[in-house]
Amino acid sequence: NDGVFNGKWFGNGPVIESFAPANNEVIAKIRNGTVDDYNQAVAACEKAYQSWSDIPAPKRGEIVRQIGDEL
Repeated sequence: NDGVFNGKWFGNGPVIESFAPANNEVIAKIRNGTVDDYNQAVAACEKAYQSWSDIPAPKRGEIVRQIGDEL
């Protein structure tokens, strides 16, 4: 499985396997991101932070509560 970077599923790094501790069977394969993937994700976070910080705190709180309700 690829990771989510900047709202998109992709990955360019190596694939790692996750094993079940009970029987050592492979339960998942996950693609790591590269340094470039990471840098792109950080840049997207910095950009999103700028617009997020313009939203009044009570509205941000309501959005976070809605996300929690969906989880």
